[in-house]
Amino acid sequence: MAAVPRSRRRARRRDLGAAALLVGPFLALLGVFTVYPMVRSTLYSFSDFSALRPSAAQWVGLEQFRKVLSDPTFRRAIANTILLMVITVPTQTFLAVLVGNALNARIRLRSFFRAVYFLPYVTAPVAVGAIMLSLFGPNGIVTSLVHTLAGTPQTAWYAITPQAFALVAIVMVWTQTGFFAVIVLAGLQSIPGDIYEAADLDGAGWWTKLTRITLPLLRPTVLLVLVMGVIVGLQAFDQPYVLSTTGGALPGSPDGSTLTMVMYVYTQSFRYFHMGEASAAAYVVMAIILVFALLQGALQRRAGETR
Repeated sequence: MAAVPRSRRRARRRDLGAAALLVGPFLALLGVFTVYPMVRSTLYSFSDFSALRPSAAQWVGLEQFRKVLSDPTFRRAIANTILLMVITVPTQTFLAVLVGNALNARIRLRSFFRAVYFLPYVTAPVAVGAIMLSLFGPNGIVTSLVHTLAGTPQTAWYAITPQAFALVAIVMVWTQTGFFAVIVLAGLQSIPGDIYEAADLDGAGWWTKLTRITLPLLRPTVLLVLVMGVIVGLQAFDQPYVLSTTGGALPGSPDGSTLTMVMYVYTQSFRYFHMGEASAAAYVVMAIILVFALLQGALQRRAGETR
């Protein structure tokens, strides 16, 4: 009778050993690249720590958070990021719905057009910056066209305060719309075709099918696109950084008009080596993203209750 429990214990130990062998590398990588940096950044956020003077670090408590929140540059970065999110998220969501519906139609070369619309999302930010430089530079096609039509100065958009911010918004919408259009396309393809066939038998037109069938059934997908768009907008870094540093300018140029929250964290840590302020700013950014995520979750639950 005692041999049965021993065999079970051996089998259990073998299972635990196999599980540890499989999960161990993941846990090791998670600890090295996620847990350890989070612990160190937490300590840095409460310390006056500079990478140039690591031995002079000292504990300052909440002083770094007070310094960051009172910094006009960081407040400007927060305002720029939120304004950028407010502009880009509705625009790219609307365009994603239009493009998703167009790609869902039975047209020739449909697979080709799907790849074309998705291509900007997978294009490297440096390549995107080079394309925008040729279009919106001092002698760019778009710059010359706007100069001819509106009489604006024929100056590179990334060098003028209002145009630079508009250029960042345009690039973000251009790069993100294709990705969200693919999500909308997946939502459209999940709608049963029998519903449209029944609507055709009842004599429903395209507008009736759009407003009574497509949009209501696509509502969860659109909400997902909105949530993802807000998170991406609040974490904007690649496109603003590449465009603002064109020609060797400082990140956020001109005059901080393209500075985002993540760019502020980057410049504080890897340009000025103020690891304490950068870590405190990173946690403030995380708190802002969490607040927006909770607000969106509450709005989604309220919308679900009122349906």
